[in-house]
Amino acid sequence: MAKEDSGYGFEETVVTLTDEDGTDRDFYIDEIYTVGRKLYAALIPGDVENVTEYYVFRLKSLGDDDFELEDIDDEEEYDAAADAYEECLDTRAWNMSFEKE
Repeated sequence: MAKEDSGYGFEETVVTLTDEDGTDRDFYIDEIYTVGRKLYAALIPGDVENVTEYYVFRLKSLGDDDFELEDIDDEEEYDAAADAYEECLDTRAWNMSFEKE
């Protein structure tokens, strides 16, 4: 994982993932959060200006503060993790609306 300046005065973590076609794509880790007792990460594509899509992965601890992204095959688990991320986005938008006042 690499860290890049976001242009907003802080660094963002970037990961490179390879899709089914063998194409490498960069993603920003937008949020790390828990649902129940499991840890998840929401990733947004690094090559778009207006974020309209995101991907959710389960995080598996490898020890020593290292983690691995795991696909979520169970539809119910994915939906719960995606819903929790949407709530994170709503909370972020709510907080930003108060910061502007």
